[in-house]
Amino acid sequence: MTYKEQSYSVTSIGNHAFDGCIELTSITIPDSVTSIGDCAFYGCIGLTSITIPDSVTSIGYEAFFGCSALTSINVNENNPKYCSENGIVFSKDKTTLVCYPAGKTNSSYFIPDTVTSIGSYAFNGCDTLETVTFGKNSQLEVIDYDTFYGCSTLTSITIPESVTIIGEEAFYACDKLETVFYGGTEEQWLSLIHISE
Repeated sequence: MTYKEQSYSVTSIGNHAFDGCIELTSITIPDSVTSIGDCAFYGCIGLTSITIPDSVTSIGYEAFFGCSALTSINVNENNPKYCSENGIVFSKDKTTLVCYPAGKTNSSYFIPDTVTSIGSYAFNGCDTLETVTFGKNSQLEVIDYDTFYGCSTLTSITIPESVTIIGEEAFYACDKLETVFYGGTEEQWLSLIHISE
């Protein structure tokens, strides 16, 4: 970037850098950026898509919280830490689901069998999502705290037997959630570990 005729190389997008920039519709992140801070794009309700370059190796807590129009987050294929599939962000090895954009309009989503953990606020504000399912070979172990925060249309979810940890308020403000299917026994369900922030 250039400021007062001086050129600077941006290496990070700080915490709350674009918090509340409601008229921001697009942004180009330069290859010099290595980290995106906590709540960096918090409440950017006009942002529809974003591309993360291969240089970014850290995405902070609630980086895209409240981005209700965001339909796609595309990660450069050469990024060593993250990858994307259909606009959804995963860890490079696809064991962690990092962020499902709140603006996607799908009514259902199938969690890939490779996913062992779903990050906090990963599905925040997905208000068209009605069902979430897993395969018979799901390896999911952790549903982090506030994972499905504000999924106001979510009516049912199937939790595989492999899950051992469910975070605090994982389904907070899921006002229409009526059915939770669990693949294990009642004893296993009662022994699940609940974690907080």
